[in-house]
Amino acid sequence: RTENGLPPTFFISVDDPQKVGDPIRAYTMYTVHTKTSSPLYSKSQFSVLRRYSDFLWLYETLSHNNPGVVVPPVPEKNPYRRFDQDFVEQRRLALEKCIQKIANHPVLQKDSDLRMFLESDTFTLDVKHRKAELGQEKGFMASLGQSLAGPRFYETDEVWLAGSSPHLHTQWFDRQKAYLDSLESQLRGLVKAIDLVAKHRSEVAAATGEFAQTVGDLASSDVGPQLANSFAGLADVQRKAQELETAQSHDDVITIMSTVDEYARLINSVRMAFSSRIRTYQQWQSADAHLRSTKQRHESQRAQGRIPSDQLSRSLSLVADAERRALDAKTEFDQVSRLVKTEVARFEQERIEDFKNSLEAFLDGMISRQKEVRRPLPVRMPHLLGCAGHCCMGELSTNAFEGRSSRRPASEYGRDCPSCIIVLLLIPYYRTGFRITYPHHE
Repeated sequence: RTENGLPPTFFISVDDPQKVGDPIRAYTMYTVHTKTSSPLYSKSQFSVLRRYSDFLWLYETLSHNNPGVVVPPVPEKNPYRRFDQDFVEQRRLALEKCIQKIANHPVLQKDSDLRMFLESDTFTLDVKHRKAELGQEKGFMASLGQSLAGPRFYETDEVWLAGSSPHLHTQWFDRQKAYLDSLESQLRGLVKAIDLVAKHRSEVAAATGEFAQTVGDLASSDVGPQLANSFAGLADVQRKAQELETAQSHDDVITIMSTVDEYARLINSVRMAFSSRIRTYQQWQSADAHLRSTKQRHESQRAQGRIPSDQLSRSLSLVADAERRALDAKTEFDQVSRLVKTEVARFEQERIEDFKNSLEAFLDGMISRQKEVRRPLPVRMPHLLGCAGHCCMGELSTNAFEGRSSRRPASEYGRDCPSCIIVLLLIPYYRTGFRITYPHHE
């Protein structure tokens, strides 16, 4: 905590992605800016250069240092599009969100490796020293593989651990694993669906742009001043529609898809927290087995009189040390078990909040674009209606813009009048905005 007793605050941005190195071994370097009130840091503001592999190292190291904690994941690798401008921007945003969530976590923000990542100017050298200290010859993922291949066991709820009847226990962790499998499948499917919608929206934008170009060319041809002005108005609206369709396609990825993809990856972090719990369980069982063998050896040797008097205290100290290690291992396992449950609850709470914020941003952006595409219509419509007022469009315009049903279907209006046709094309924009209207926001 800070001097005034409040939790420390972190404001972290990942900016200025730059391609570094030769064409064969090129990579992207990011500038990480940090502002914090944490007393653990030597300064309140600092900036460092980091590449993607540095973020990946931080994720793996924090997962190793903090068993039971769900560490926010880094975005996945993509060797084929890693220098594409849109991909670099999406990765930058994902890395920024990842490191901000790590710094906001009450446990992870105290980790010394996070502090080293955020403020060290000799990070590459420091990482080599840390790997030597941790003795990660087999690597973090290998240790996780051993945990996953370890003995299977069923955990009980705290009600049973507190001493209640075994029949009341619930296999909480198994239920959570099944839930995560189902949630991951749904999120992966949603990612594909949103990606498909964004691609289709981009195609619609391209087609709208072609239509706007064609209508604009007609406005420049010899069709008379009134009709040319009508075509120009339609071209302006279509160009605006293309611009907003393109922006909406981009926002589909930035708002909804990025959140869905993040939580699809975060599920794997929850599984890794479960795996770290299995690892602590194995350590407890190993320490307990060592305690039993140490006790058996001590009792057997003492019964046979094979322990000299000057070695008795040493034998007893070995038993006491084994008991202490077994107790510490059990305590750690219990702590990790409780922490995992706390982290799963935190995961659910943040998931609801993040999806709510993403949907609000998505809908607010769509609504603002609907209003924007309608903005030039009040200027253009009076002239167009004036051009069409001498034909049957007079009846259609009154009914259409007042929201009333016409005596005749729209297909019977303006068959031979270009201005009427243009008004018919613009009526959907005028009445409904950008494809969809949300009346409660009006």
